This record gives sequence, structure tokens and C-alpha cells, in this order.
Amino acid sequence: MQSAISDIRWGSGGNPLTGLTITWRNTTTANDSIKWGYTATMEKRTFAGVKRIGVPTTDYFFKYVFGTVIPNSTIYYKLFDSKAKTWTTRMVYSTADVNNTTKFSFLGMGDSRTGLSIWNQVATLANSKRADFTIFTGDIVADASISSDWSNWFINGKTYIQNNLIYHCMGNHDASGEVNFKNSFDLPQTNGSSLYYSFTYGNAIFIALNSEDPTNSTQTAWLKNTLQANQNKTWKIIFFHRPFYTIGNHTGEMDSYFNTWWKTFDDYGVDLIVNGHDHMYERSKPINRNVSTTAPVSKYGSNSWEGRCQIVCGGAGAPLYTGSATVFIQKYVSTYNFCKFNIDGYVLCDTTFDNNGAIIETFCIDKTPLSTGGINNNQLFYDLTVFPNPTKNGFKLKYTSPLRGEAFIKIYDIKGKEVASEKVVKTADLLEFEYNLFNYAKGVYSVQVIMGTQKDDALLVLN
Repeated sequence: MQSAISDIRWGSGGNPLTGLTITWRNTTTANDSIKWGYTATMEKRTFAGVKRIGVPTTDYFFKYVFGTVIPNSTIYYKLFDSKAKTWTTRMVYSTADVNNTTKFSFLGMGDSRTGLSIWNQVATLANSKRADFTIFTGDIVADASISSDWSNWFINGKTYIQNNLIYHCMGNHDASGEVNFKNSFDLPQTNGSSLYYSFTYGNAIFIALNSEDPTNSTQTAWLKNTLQANQNKTWKIIFFHRPFYTIGNHTGEMDSYFNTWWKTFDDYGVDLIVNGHDHMYERSKPINRNVSTTAPVSKYGSNSWEGRCQIVCGGAGAPLYTGSATVFIQKYVSTYNFCKFNIDGYVLCDTTFDNNGAIIETFCIDKTPLSTGGINNNQLFYDLTVFPNPTKNGFKLKYTSPLRGEAFIKIYDIKGKEVASEKVVKTADLLEFEYNLFNYAKGVYSVQVIMGTQKDDALLVLN
């Protein structure tokens, strides 16, 4: 009889090395087991899986906790199907780097939902981008109360899910079946719940929040305490489903929590915020509401005068959105996507890919202390204004910076395709420019000024 084992996934009750778990699904009422080791002989021998009710409830999940695993190693394993009385083929899993590393990578993605063919495409590409773990920003399935939605997600993402550790946060579509969401994944817990939690790895603290319950004062107090306790971490990274800053369909949904959640982000110098919910790719300019609530600040970073970087990467399969202009968004593309983040000491870089593997953009946050003798190459953001906005036929541009010399003014459509390019010479702090858009289709465009390595963007709506 062929094994009916399916939906193999990796989790952790702690960081990527401590509390590592493997969970699988089967139809058997008996007890499945795992044989594993760090060599092909699977020298650690055989252990029973811990059984619990699965999804659907007619099936069962079996979990094995590895505890602390050896970093930078290969786990060889087989699973025993107690109903079919047979072992699976031998499989492998690669463990993360050492806990005290300052050089590691992680993926960011979300909102797979009903777009199963796109999800399959994104998942296959993500699996090829070797990373230590993934943060998934919610809306895994369209309706978490429907067991077939979960089955389809696991089937279409099998290669990726079976080979990668994923940390999840709950989205609004997942909340429709919260019991199934919590039952499907083994995650760190806070106060007995996996809906918000944290873990440390390398020189970073990662915090998952439940944006389906942002009024929860206990969660907010825990957030403050967790950031307070980890002020020594170089990188403070937070992920949750609903974004504060977005040009998509869900703009404004988190505005009521600027004075609680976002205030905490600013007060404790959070570096990176990763969200989903709007089905597109967006990157904000540096935002620090302690400095200004109406305009971005000039640099990313964790100092009191620097700003948060917020990324929306809700492009793993759900139907794409378009948007409208805002001064806070630096980059916007309406396409399927996922991010790969690389941390190397004081530098965090992101490369965002589309579902065909093409690079959407790369950028870095450089926090190298000048006192160490290093060179801090963190990007500065200069004021770029386009008006009228929205416009019907053209726009004027004002760009203020101390830079002088050759400048390129480029226009991109919502798919990131360059549709216009003009070369000008900037001879003063203020550059003014006019452009005619009579022959362009209605929509959202990105206007970019490039001077050497300096790039500044503004969004423009053409009605």
C-alpha cells in the first residue's frame, strides 16, 4: 500500500535552531513515526510522532520536536505510515546557521489565497532562493474554515513548504478559521497563544503581531516590553498582515493605531516592518511620526531622527491590486512578488523578485557606525514633488537636493516598465521640470529622478 502521508511542514517553538519541529498529515488512527539523523544512515533512530486532530478533522497531524539541532547541517529523515505499514523515501532538510551569526537571510511573502498556479510558481522560485527561514505575512488561504483550501495550499507549495521553515502571522482570511490556522502550524507562543510572538536569531529580534486584534492592550504592552528587552539587537523586524502605509485597497485600516503600535515602532527604533493584505509590492520612504506625520524623513535607521522602512509583499497569488499616490511610498509595482532579505552585520539588503524570477528592485539599509571607521552608505531621501496630482494631461516636478550635474527623469507604469526617460542638467539645489502625458494610459505612474547612485521617487495618478 502506498503511503498517504502529506502536508509535511517545518515549524519552531523558538528560533530556527532551538525548538525545530516537523509536522505531517495522515489518515491513520494509529501512530506514525520518524527516523532521522545527520547522516544517510539516520543514526538518531526512530521516534513516535505526537498525534493531534488534523485539517480536515477526519485526518490527523503528527509532530516531532527535534529540540536544538546542529547548525549548518543536513537532517536526513523518513516518515513511517502506520496505516500503509511503509516508510516514505528518504528526505533531507538543511538547518540554519549558528544562533550568534551576524550574516543570514530570510524570505518575506504573503497572500497566496486562491491563486494556486501563481502560488505554485512563487513557492518554487522561493525554494530556489536558499534562506534560513521565511516570514509569511498572512492570508495563506481564501477561507481558513474550509479544509480543501488548506490541502490545495500545501499541494501547490509542496516543494517549498517541505524544505523551508516558515513563521506565520494571521491575516483576515486566516481568521475566518482561526482554529485551523493555529492547529496547522507550530510557532512560538506568548501567553499560550501563537497569534503574536517573538524570536531572536543572529543580531535581530523578529516580532509577529496579530493585526486582527490591534485593540488588544495586552498585545501592545507585550510589544513594548519585548522591544525594551531587545534594545541591544542591531535589527528590529516586525511582521503582521495589515499595513499602516499603503496605496492599495486597504488604505486607512490601521490609522486608529498610529498612537499605539506605530508610536511604539518609532519610540524603539524598529528598522523593518513587513506586511501583506494589499496584493502588490510597496516600499515606503523612511517614516518617523515622532518627527513628522505629514512627510517622510531623510534616512532609514533606528536613531530618533531616522525612519521605519515598511514593505508590503502581498503578492504570492491573490488577485493583484492597483493604487493611488501618496508621499510616503517610494516604490510600487502591481505584480506578484516575494522578498529575500540578507543581513550582514550592520547592513540589511532586500532583493524583490516577481513570479517569473525577474528582479523588481534591490535596496539596502546601512547602519554601519561611523565610529568604527566604517563607511555608512545608507540612502538619503530628498524632496521630490509632482503636481497637480492627480493630473489629466501632464505634471510639473520640483526636486530639491544639494546634488549637481546630469540627472535622468524616468517614468514607470504600475508593472515597473519604463515608459519615458529624459536627461537634464541640475545646476542648483532646486530642479524644476515639466512633462506632457497626453498619450499615456490612465493609471498610477512612478516618477523617478536619478543622479548617480541617488534615486528619488514620487507617485503620480493620471486620470
